[in-house]
Amino acid sequence: MDLQSLDHVHFSVPDLERAERLFGPFLHGHFTPRYGAPEYNAWGAWHSCGGDFIQPIELGKPCFGGAVIERHGILSPSFRVADVDIGIAQGLAAGLRLRSRVGSEDVGLGKNVVQGQFWPDAEFGIAIEVVEHQLPDDPHRPMTETGVDHLEYLVPVLDGPVAFFERLFGSAFGPAIDCDVRGGRSRRHARFGIQITAPAPAAADGHVARVLRERGAGIHAIAFRSLDLAVDAATAAARGWRLERGMRIGPAVTELEFAAEDGVILKLVERGDARAG
Repeated sequence: MDLQSLDHVHFSVPDLERAERLFGPFLHGHFTPRYGAPEYNAWGAWHSCGGDFIQPIELGKPCFGGAVIERHGILSPSFRVADVDIGIAQGLAAGLRLRSRVGSEDVGLGKNVVQGQFWPDAEFGIAIEVVEHQLPDDPHRPMTETGVDHLEYLVPVLDGPVAFFERLFGSAFGPAIDCDVRGGRSRRHARFGIQITAPAPAAADGHVARVLRERGAGIHAIAFRSLDLAVDAATAAARGWRLERGMRIGPAVTELEFAAEDGVILKLVERGDARAG
């Protein structure tokens, strides 16, 4: 697929004000004024770096004329394309199934974007979206340049999901790296900000395996890039993040993992080499 970048991420949250307080310090930019209405079954706030926060009025029903939102947490990543209809056609050719095609104009929010949402794929449960921006002066920058290190997708085994994403991305993931503290083995695609993690072969009772049993496969965590973990950890604590574990991963990566907030596991990542992974 002709994907350009990780454009934005959809979050389903129970309280927009709380979500802005939790995520705001690590999403570099600003939140828009809130929008939505009862007839759209949702209120929303967009962050200029690519966070799309949706507060459903009633779970289990469509929001903003698009997909049904069943739960709180990370819903799907959205990848930027030059032409949404070409992106949809390429997704269909790759074996994805179209869920909806909806534009901001269609739901009364004015000309801005058109999005093609795909159903989770039948084998791995991977759900993605493609988005075309319609405004010529759109200030967008990829999320991987504005503070997000990666979204983490938990799976039982690495090979199939990695191959699936590599077909979509047209490029390879980095090498596998083990983390003994979490009992996980991960591969990361730096350009598109996707990390796929499975239980390490000898860690059937490790943390990754437990989360996978409790939540099932899916994108459950977002990792923000940090240039100073001590400073950012203090900021996170002040905003109510609850630290669960710190770990060294490979020769150049230090990671802090915080307790899930509103269905999202939060992480801070400091890379000794910005090009790693």
